[in-house]
Amino acid sequence: MERSFPTLARLLLSSAFFAPGVFCQEASAKDEATQALKVKIDQAIKDYEAIRKDKTKVAQRRRMLGWIGEIDSPRVTKYLQAELARLSRYPSGVFVIDAMSKRRRPGVKADLMRSLKRADAHLTVRVAATEALFEFGEAATAELLEIASDSKNVKVRQGVLNGLSRCDSELVRRELARLTNNGTHANRRFMLLNTETIVGDAVIDRAREKAVKQGNLLGASTAWRMLAEQSNPRALTLTLDVIERVYDVPDALAAAELVRGLAAVGDADFYPALLRFGAVRGRAVQQALKVAAGSAATQPELIDFLIEDGLESEVMAERMAAKTLLSQASAAALQPLVVKVRKRLKRSRRKTLDTASDLHELLSKDPTWVQDLASMVSASDLESRMLGLALLLEMKSPAAVTAAQKCLKNRAWELRSLAFRYLAVNRDVTSIPALISRYGVEDGRLKHELDAALFVHTGKRCWSRGDWSRWWRNNKEGFALPHPNTVKAGGTTSGGQTVSYYDIPLVSARIAFVVDYSGSMGAKVGTDRKRTRLDVAKKQLISVFSALPKTHKVNVILFESNVDPIWKEVRPLTNSNRRELLEEVQAVKQTGGTNMFDAIEYAYQDPEVDTIYLLTDGDPASGRFTEPAEILEQIRLMNRARQIVIHCISIGKRSQLLKDIAELTNGSYKEVR
Repeated sequence: MERSFPTLARLLLSSAFFAPGVFCQEASAKDEATQALKVKIDQAIKDYEAIRKDKTKVAQRRRMLGWIGEIDSPRVTKYLQAELARLSRYPSGVFVIDAMSKRRRPGVKADLMRSLKRADAHLTVRVAATEALFEFGEAATAELLEIASDSKNVKVRQGVLNGLSRCDSELVRRELARLTNNGTHANRRFMLLNTETIVGDAVIDRAREKAVKQGNLLGASTAWRMLAEQSNPRALTLTLDVIERVYDVPDALAAAELVRGLAAVGDADFYPALLRFGAVRGRAVQQALKVAAGSAATQPELIDFLIEDGLESEVMAERMAAKTLLSQASAAALQPLVVKVRKRLKRSRRKTLDTASDLHELLSKDPTWVQDLASMVSASDLESRMLGLALLLEMKSPAAVTAAQKCLKNRAWELRSLAFRYLAVNRDVTSIPALISRYGVEDGRLKHELDAALFVHTGKRCWSRGDWSRWWRNNKEGFALPHPNTVKAGGTTSGGQTVSYYDIPLVSARIAFVVDYSGSMGAKVGTDRKRTRLDVAKKQLISVFSALPKTHKVNVILFESNVDPIWKEVRPLTNSNRRELLEEVQAVKQTGGTNMFDAIEYAYQDPEVDTIYLLTDGDPASGRFTEPAEILEQIRLMNRARQIVIHCISIGKRSQLLKDIAELTNGSYKEVR
C-alpha cells in the first residue's frame, strides 16, 4: 500500500492540476465547431435565398438545397420544413424533399404527410413525399397503402400510387395487384393507369392479365395495352380476347387504348382493326395515334400496309389515321409513297393534287420532293402553281424564286399574294425590280403584303412606284440585301387604314366577319354588367361598317348550331347595303351552340374573300369537324388553294385553337376579357 500511495497521489495531483486546462481546450474547440457550423448554415441559406425566386436558375436552386440538406442540424431541418410548406404547390417542392432525404430526419415525417395530403400540392411533390415516407418503415408504408385504397381525394391517391409504384417492395406490389382487381371498373382502370410505370413484375403482370379477362372493354383494353407496350409475351395471345368485346364503334377512350395496343402488338391480322379504331373521333384517339406512330415506324410491314391500304381507304378518317401513324416513319421507309405520288402527278396531275397536298408532311421527308414542287410552280394550270408554291413556302425552300417572280403578274390574286409572301421569306436581289413593278397596281391586303416584301428586301419605304424606281436606279449597282435582323419586323403597317376590329387593323378590302352568336355570347361583361358579349361584338361591327369606304366589300357570317350568313357573298358598302347590314346586325340575338368550322368553310366558298375575322367565345361543339386537330388540318388544306388570312378574336378566355388558326393563316390573335 505504501508503494502504491505515491502513484495514486501523483495521479490525483496530476488530474487536479491539468483537468481545467484540458476542459477549456475541449470547450473552446466545441465552440469553434459550433460557430463554424453556424457560419456554414448561414452562408448556405443566404446563397440559396439569393436565387430562390429566380425562375431561370432552377438547376442552381436544386443544387443549393441539396448542399443545405447535407448539413445534419436541427436548424437546417426546421428551415427545410418551412420551405416544404411554402413550395408544396410547385414542382420545386421536390427539391426540398430530396434535400430532407440527405440525412436521417425522423421529425419531418409529419411534414411529408401534410404535403402529400394538401389539396393544392403538386403531383410531383406527392410522388416524392410518398417515396420519402416509404423509407420510414412498415407503419408509414401501411398508412400509404391505406391512402392508396381509401382516400376520397383522387389527386392524393394518384400521387401515392405513382410514388408506391417506384418503391422496391414485394409487399407493396402484392397490395397494388390486389387493389387492381377489386372494386368498380372505374377504380380498376384508375389503379392500372397509376401503376403503369411498374415493368416486368410478375405479380403486377398477373393482375393486368386478370383485368383483361374480367374488366369491361375500357379496363380490359387498358390492361392489355400496357402488356403490349411493355413487350409482355402474353399480350399477343390476349389480343383476340379484347377485340372480340368490341361489338360496335367503341368510345374514344377505349378506341385510344386499342390503337396503341394494336400498334405495339404489330400483328398483320389486326392492321384493318387498327385503322378502324384510329378513325373513331375524339382527342384521345388523336393523341393515341401520335404515340402509336413510334411503334409503327419500327415495323416495315405495317408501313407498307398503311401506304398501300390505309392512305387509299375510302373512309377519310381512316386515311387521316394512316397519315398520323406514318408521321414518324423514316424517309427511306416512305420512299415507295414518293414514287407512287410522283407517277400519279405525271399521269393525272389535277386528280393527284389533293393527294400531294394531303400527304405533303410525309412526302417532304424525301429531299427530292422539293424538285417535284418546283416543277409544279412552273406548270401551266393555276392549281398546280398554287399548291407547289404554297408547299415550298411552308418548307421555306428557295427552289422557286424565279418562278415566283413570274407569278407576280398572274391574274389570280391568290397566286400573287402567295408569291409576295414567298419572296419575302426567300429574299433575292433579283426580286426587287419585279416587286417594284407591282407598286401602284395592288390594293388592300395585297398592297400590304407587297410593302412588307419590299421592306424585307430593301429596308426602305417609298410611297409610289416612281419613288421606288428612282431609288432602285440609284442603288441597284452592287446592292446587298440588308441583314435579316434589321428587317425582322417585316415592314408591317396598317397600310394607311385607321379602321380596326377589336384593335386589329382592316388592311383588306374583301372581308368576311365570322361571328359567334351562340347562347354563351349572352354572358354579361363590363363593370356595370349591363352589356353582353354579343352586344359588344355588334357595337364593334357597327363601328366598322360605319367607317369603311364604299369600295370595301364585306359580309357577316353568323353562326351558332347553324350557319346564318347575312348575304351569300361579300357586297360593296353602298348606302343601301350598308343600311341593310347595320339593321341585320342590330337585330341579332344569341341562341344555340357553336358550329365554328362550317361557318369558316362557308366564308372560304366566296371566291372574293381574302380575309376573315373570326370571333367566338366557345369551343367547337357542332358541325362537320369539332376536334381542333381536324379543324386545323382542314383549314391548312383549304388555305393552300385560297391563301385567306384569318384573324381570330377569343372572347372571355384563352383559345389555343384560335391562336393556332391565326398562326397557320398568317393572321393575328386577340384575347378579349
